[in-house]
Amino acid sequence: MLNWRITALTVLSMSLAACSSQPAPQNAAAGQSTYSDDVLQSSPTPPRRPSQSNYANHNNASGAQQQPANLASAGGDKTFRGEGRLNRFPDNIANSLRLRGLAEQNMGAYIRPASGGQPLLTAYADTPRNPASTMKLVTTYSALGVLGPDYRWPTEIYTTGNLAGDTLQGDVIIKGYGNPDFREGDFRQLLQALRARGVRNIAGNFVIDKTYFSVPNQGSIDGNEGAAYNALPEALLYNERGSCYEMRGKAGQIQRICPIAPRNSNDLNANLFGDFWRIWVGEMGGRVGGGLQVAGLPGGAQLVHTHHSTPLRNVIVEINKDSNNVMARQLLLSMGAKQHGAPGTTQKGASAVGQFLESRGLRFSNLRIENGSGLSRSERISAREMGEMLVDIYNSPYRDELMSSMAVLGVDGTVKNRMKNLAGRGKFKTGTLRDVRALAGYLTAANGQPYVISILHNDANIRATAKEAHDDLVEWVYFGGQNNVASAR
Repeated sequence: MLNWRITALTVLSMSLAACSSQPAPQNAAAGQSTYSDDVLQSSPTPPRRPSQSNYANHNNASGAQQQPANLASAGGDKTFRGEGRLNRFPDNIANSLRLRGLAEQNMGAYIRPASGGQPLLTAYADTPRNPASTMKLVTTYSALGVLGPDYRWPTEIYTTGNLAGDTLQGDVIIKGYGNPDFREGDFRQLLQALRARGVRNIAGNFVIDKTYFSVPNQGSIDGNEGAAYNALPEALLYNERGSCYEMRGKAGQIQRICPIAPRNSNDLNANLFGDFWRIWVGEMGGRVGGGLQVAGLPGGAQLVHTHHSTPLRNVIVEINKDSNNVMARQLLLSMGAKQHGAPGTTQKGASAVGQFLESRGLRFSNLRIENGSGLSRSERISAREMGEMLVDIYNSPYRDELMSSMAVLGVDGTVKNRMKNLAGRGKFKTGTLRDVRALAGYLTAANGQPYVISILHNDANIRATAKEAHDDLVEWVYFGGQNNVASAR
């Protein structure tokens, strides 16, 4: 058991200030209101969503009391394996790659009408490749099926011991269940509920229970442990580990820590304790006799209040539009805990994703999941498999939620500044790592036909200009694939 006694915290006083080093979470409704929805306007009504009876209702139950989703296997594999009208890049796209010093065989592309039918293009589409952040589409689609669009993560506050006057003769415990977006306002609500019970002074400790996930302490992908994109998940993730403190000690010393480093540490959650001290002591005038502990919920603890997160359908907007890595990782672990029991692990999460895809009739032999965010050197999928999943999404009960979470071409998110001439005509997820560029999503062609486009490009010579070749391919699709010539090369 870890114990941070109050005597070690004299650097914290009522003058402690905290501010977020992360951008404010995007308002989902606002993001959707700017959404130019040509694809959906030209499409049939999606199938009716299945009953939500398989999803946990946290309004009436503890977060631990959820049942696995019923993901019966569809049996066979409905993945389209045939050839396209073209099976090599048209000459103008091949030339665009060559001009940038890129070998065409290092780019896989799969383009098919969203409603099905023969693909327009299958070029090097069956080679497994690193998808970078386009992997988030796999994770968020699976989460819609496993957790449900209305899923809300609980965070609970408990007490131990008895209340004597306004003094709790015990501990206060915060238990997390993986909320990807737990922030100061949510935490304040829990503390206000405790204050409403008549508690002003806490004789015991402030205890954090993060046992719902089991996350090994992993190194960063690039050695930059302090970067926001390298933040590790946690069952009680607070402000995405992105708080910033200025602490004034008794001797007047000032220490500015922004964020609490290392961001990917699995040690004490100093972010949460810092705000607990600032709010409970500094704002509410309370007292704490003990310190910080990280431990499991003890038997006999009394539930004071449960906070419920925003619904999953809102959370995936920030994940896909802004490519939020740690939130995607929270989803994978949450799926694992729901389907296979706590603690949630990446292995359980990957298994849950596989179950969901099989329930949709998708058997992807090339799929490899490490953390579900795409921030990985080992995750793999083929362009065909990504494209076939996009076709399935388009014809699934979850189409509206998933497509509404994607960045709108030339309008917002990670494609805000791309292809302004086609603004509003597509919805995409991008992916970028060293030696990797990827683009996956939907485009409404000039004739009104919606297509899925999957481009996975792995090349040691790749540069930012590679996206110009990808944009050329998107425009080729938009204008109806008018140049259908693919010379033998």
